[in-house]
Formats: sequence, structure tokens, C-alpha cells
Amino acid sequence: MAASRTARTVNLLTLSLSISISVLFSANLLVAAAPTSDSVKEACAKSPDPTFCAAFLAAIPESGTADARGLAELAIRAAAKIGAELGTAARTQLNVVTVKGAQWQCMDSCVADVEEAVSHLDVDRGKATTAMEDAKFNDARDYIEAGEKDGLAWNCDLCREGLPAPVKTGLLPKGNEFEKVMGVTGALIKRAAGSAAPAPAPAPSSIRREI
Repeated sequence: MAASRTARTVNLLTLSLSISISVLFSANLLVAAAPTSDSVKEACAKSPDPTFCAAFLAAIPESGTADARGLAELAIRAAAKIGAELGTAARTQLNVVTVKGAQWQCMDSCVADVEEAVSHLDVDRGKATTAMEDAKFNDARDYIEAGEKDGLAWNCDLCREGLPAPVKTGLLPKGNEFEKVMGVTGALIKRAAGSAAPAPAPAPSSIRREI
């Protein structure tokens, strides 16, 4: 009996030590993954939520060596992925609504907005990631800027009323996350545009004006 109790105690101590080591190892990985070159604080300074922005960028390993344009491109791709997940969740909820009343209309509008956002953000269209073309970057930029001017909300929070509890806990947090990501993405795009080199001045004309 005593031997069994001792063995159990040893096993618990071993498990506790293993968990502690795992936690420390994970923490070190998170610190190592944090961007160190293009300052996160500087990159996120003008974003709507600098704390969220810093955590968002830290979760993308490539951000550690990215310049301003690179950070904006990474944000666009991450926003596309998160938006696609939100769109799938919202579409699932829409499909289970049998009566096309106020709730259905609300979810239908939400799904349409999210899917339109993803259509502008998904620059790779399921293909292998390549250098982002200026046209695709500008399309994402123009869409986000227009949405901000129009006060577009990239979430389904307006559909809160009438949603069953499990859907609220699964759908609404995704929408709130997407809303924050879009805010960060817009800020990073503006920063990238501000850091771009100005266009060269036109060469002086070689044609002499006759007097």
C-alpha cells in the first residue's frame, strides 16, 4: 500500500515537471517567434488596437524579417484565412435557418459581406503563395479603405438577437476577431503606402519652346 502511494506520488511529480518544462519551452518559442527587425511597436502604433496588432504579427513567423510592405501582405493573407473561417461559420448558421425572417436576412447580409471581403483578400486563390502583385495589393487596399469610409462592420454582431447560445459562442468571437484583423490590416497597408518611395520626377523636356 505504501509502495503504491509512493509510486503514485513520483508519477505526479514527474507529470508536474513535464508540464512545467513544456510550458517553459512553449514560452521560449513564443518569444523567439516575435518579430525583431521591423519593430512591432512601430508597425502597430497607428493601428486601432496596438496590443492585438502586436500579438497578431507575433503569431506570423515571417513577420520577423518583413518590411512595411511585407507586413501588410502577410496581414492581407491572414485576414483572408480568418475571413474564410468566419464565412463558413456564418454560412452554416444561415443554412439551418428555416424561416426567412429578420434573423435570416441579417445572417444573409453578414455572409455576403464576409464573402465579398474574402474575395478581395484571397490574393492566392488557393494556389501556392507567391509574390503579391501590385494590382492584387491595391485591390485589397481599395476595398478596405472603402469599407472604412462606409462604416462597414466585418462581423455578425448585429445578428446576435435570436441566435442560439452555441452559435453565439462559436460565431460571434470569430467575427470580432475578423473585425480587429481588418482594422490592423488597414493600418499596415496605410503604413506600407506611406513608406513607399515617391515616384521619380518626370525628366525635363528636351524640346525647346520657341519664343
